[in-house]
Amino acid sequence: MKNAIAIMILFSMSITACLAQEKSTDMIKLNQVLAEFEEAIINKDSVQFKQLFFHDKVAFIGRMSKVSEWTIKENYKEFEGLAISNCSKFIREICESEKKSVENFYNIKMETDGAIATISFDYSFYSGEKMIQWGNEHWNLVYADNLWLITDVVYSIRFPDVEEFPFAEKENVSETKN
Repeated sequence: MKNAIAIMILFSMSITACLAQEKSTDMIKLNQVLAEFEEAIINKDSVQFKQLFFHDKVAFIGRMSKVSEWTIKENYKEFEGLAISNCSKFIREICESEKKSVENFYNIKMETDGAIATISFDYSFYSGEKMIQWGNEHWNLVYADNLWLITDVVYSIRFPDVEEFPFAEKENVSETKN
């Protein structure tokens, strides 16, 4: 009886160790997705970008803060404060822009059960030398074909000239991490 209990304890410990190893491996892979996304923006690499998404029409939905939204509503009363797009349009805009683009990530949080995952973070986005927006962003991902793939992106939008950016960097792209 003691041997059976000892075997069950060892078996349980080995399963726990395997699950912890898998979760650690998943976290490494999820961090790699984030790094590849950042690199694809900087390098304007559409091939690298496309490989990060579940399909070519993955939704990108942005919601402006009320304060930033009102700066546009002054001239466009019917504006609803939503930015609705998809990964293909986002990739095309980045890659076709002549300006340098950079997205920085802060306060990154990741969760996974090995089949699905979420990545959330605060961000700042630069076009050229100027921060054009900042906010909070959430990605859902699915593990398919031995890859973590982004299935949707939602984010908030705040204009830095309207709402002060709360993190360390301010107006200079050269101070941002690459």
